Amino acid sequence: MAYPTPNSCISGAIDRWEGLWQDLSSDSGNYAHCQDGSTKLIGTMRGVTPDVYARYKGIDPCSLTPQTMQADITLSVAADIGVTQFYVQPGFSRLTWSPLVEIALDIGWGSGPARGVKMLQQLVGAVVDGGIGPQTAAALDGYLDSHDIGEACEALTDMRVQFYMDISQPGTPNAKFRAEWLKRANWYRTTNAAW
Repeated sequence: MAYPTPNSCISGAIDRWEGLWQDLSSDSGNYAHCQDGSTKLIGTMRGVTPDVYARYKGIDPCSLTPQTMQADITLSVAADIGVTQFYVQPGFSRLTWSPLVEIALDIGWGSGPARGVKMLQQLVGAVVDGGIGPQTAAALDGYLDSHDIGEACEALTDMRVQFYMDISQPGTPNAKFRAEWLKRANWYRTTNAAW
């Protein structure tokens, strides 16, 4: 049986974890960073922020409205954004697709592509520079030649969990997100038959 495609994995993760609309003023991702240097609270649809959607459309983020984003960002559009901006542009598409790359891609969806790349590079012993090129691809292939894929997925998930724990200490602004972040990270454990 073939492993699911990047598009189907991204679509599934968005559908499973992102919900629909949210516009909490305490969530920095809900703000558009306008071309004139100002910011504007708009909101996020299916996990797609105003800045990400504006980049996808090639427009000023501040030209967006909540109504436009809610109407335009279907699951299919959100998945296409995931493929173009979070899989292809950061270079994950240069790597052999596997459950390990899926986890790194999902880290990138929530924490920025560079974070997912750097965690994967750290795990496989590549230079941790946030860019994917031939050296990272070779390091990943070499790592998977000498490590069980399940153990590799657990190790990357452990790194992800620790990152979330570190940035969501009690009393910090991110503390309110900790439970959901950990739930999402641990969903990628090898013990989860649904994955």
